[in-house]
Amino acid sequence: ETNGIPASELERIKAGAETAFFGGLSSVLGKAFQLAQYSIFADDPGYASHEIEQTLAVTADDVMRVYNTYIKDHPFAAASFVPRGNPDLAVEGSSVAYVVEEDIVLGAEAELGEIARGEERTPSAIDRSIEPPYGTAPSLRAPAVWQTALGNGIPVLGISDNEVPMVEFQLRIKGGQLTEDPALAGVASLLASSMTEGTANRTPEELEQAIDMLGASINVSSGTETLVISGSALRRNYEATMALVEEILLEPRFDEEQFELSRQRTLNGLIQRSASPVGIGSDVFRNLVFGDHAMARNPAGTAASVEAISLDDLRAYHSTLSPSQASFLIAGDINQADVVASLAGIQDRWQGDAVDLPAPPTWDSNRTGLYFVDVPGATQSVLRIGYLAMAESDPNYWPASVMNFRLGGGGFASDLTQVLREQRGYTYGIGSGFSGSSYPGAFQIGSNVRANVTYEALDVIKDIVETFGPEFDGEDLDATQSFLLRVNAGAFETRRAKLGLLSDMNDYG
Repeated sequence: ETNGIPASELERIKAGAETAFFGGLSSVLGKAFQLAQYSIFADDPGYASHEIEQTLAVTADDVMRVYNTYIKDHPFAAASFVPRGNPDLAVEGSSVAYVVEEDIVLGAEAELGEIARGEERTPSAIDRSIEPPYGTAPSLRAPAVWQTALGNGIPVLGISDNEVPMVEFQLRIKGGQLTEDPALAGVASLLASSMTEGTANRTPEELEQAIDMLGASINVSSGTETLVISGSALRRNYEATMALVEEILLEPRFDEEQFELSRQRTLNGLIQRSASPVGIGSDVFRNLVFGDHAMARNPAGTAASVEAISLDDLRAYHSTLSPSQASFLIAGDINQADVVASLAGIQDRWQGDAVDLPAPPTWDSNRTGLYFVDVPGATQSVLRIGYLAMAESDPNYWPASVMNFRLGGGGFASDLTQVLREQRGYTYGIGSGFSGSSYPGAFQIGSNVRANVTYEALDVIKDIVETFGPEFDGEDLDATQSFLLRVNAGAFETRRAKLGLLSDMNDYG
């Protein structure tokens, strides 16, 4: 209201809006949603081109007119969430909002009868009591993949798709927490969060503005096995976006002030996690499954290890990032020659020695058992059940995943959900699955249940798992295969799904 709308700010917002617009049209579901919206509100299902034209034509005067018409001096509602005992921090004039919580009483669970279903149905032109017939199962049509390698050894895999003028990419570097010093656990995660906080030639604000002006996104994350620089951009801004990626990778700022802010955010996150039953349960389960292996640690580290990390530790870890452990994946409206040309700087400037990765974790049967963590006053119990299973490259991994669909991986089609949620009402959600990668991962059954049915839920889970194999019949197999074959129709639909395909090809051959 005071300063008006800067032209650069309007351009930045339009670039982001254009990117979001095309991103929303990338999937069949997104297209269907937009067709319905346009049909209802514009009386024209094909209104898409008009919408983006109108968005890009908005002026600063338009913004001020809308502000003055719909925002300025209009009534509003505000909610204040303050620490207990500090009502003075709330917005002036606030009144207390009381939240009614359900009493959780042990031993008060009523016997379950049949689930009541209403007889009256909402009037409809369609008879919704009759399930529509299935069509024939779609045939799998995997996209064409091209592959090459840069001069410094980085494999490059791509899928060209010009449906919308967008590109999505990932630069994946093996390592992550696997290559950390245990005393400095969390250094890879801290480095990742610091890499987008400016470069040698740009302040954090300047880097953020440069990315936003392109309507692009660039994110750096570090997990158990990889550090990933990922992003998306409009096709016309792809080369400029990759120039920023090169800068982020090879010319980090290592700003002391931003490092301290990143470290404080991490410590705050760890404190919050230590107060969360879900966070506690996940961390304890991971530690029990992986034992003394690097994968047993939280990728963010511990309060002690994060406190011990210095800016020099970030520089040292950054120096270990090597093209010998890297790969570049891309999908979208671009050809192989243009991709290779955009990586010329990374090819010529990035050098490094090979990095040794630790041996895979192994299962210690001595860790089998029941473990309890007391969180006083918790109204839910966090259940994590499982063991160290297999890598995704294991020949049994896919058959096991097919098996798990009916057990707990198929949502409402799974036995665990049908019994514990639909029949018993113990939980809002429960699932099971395998999480292997190039390293063995856990098979896990996970759920949060009402505290007063903790034993009952565990007893039901135990019974379902014990009887599942012998009771698996032809009908179960038909339902599983029907779903998995039909879902393949959208297996490579979006750019992100295509990147997932490229990632699997790169990791597992």
